Amino acid sequence: MQRQRKQFNAINAASLARWIVLTAFLAGTGLMYVYCSVQLYHLGDRKKALETEIVNMRAQNEVANGQIAALTSRSALQRRLKEGYLKMIPIAEQSIVRLNAPTGTLGEDAVQPVSNQRAGR
Repeated sequence: MQRQRKQFNAINAASLARWIVLTAFLAGTGLMYVYCSVQLYHLGDRKKALETEIVNMRAQNEVANGQIAALTSRSALQRRLKEGYLKMIPIAEQSIVRLNAPTGTLGEDAVQPVSNQRAGR
């Protein structure tokens, strides 16, 4: 009986490792590209939603400012006062503070209020 010798094909380990690393790098790069593209799409949708929300908030602010102006106008307040919704009480004399400019002559050394206009520099 004759023994047959099995022949094995030699594998170049360095070349195989290089191709595995290259394939893994390309696969990782592709996955990162897809991840970044999807992330960009979702962030764009979020940005659009926030911009729409800002526009809606500005419109609500304008409506609220109009309502505030209408409700705090002199005629609206007088109407509310006549309806009895508002109540006004007079201010007591001792609660009023009056500021008057000092009268009389001041000496040369007295402190005086002064308003100076700044010269254009």
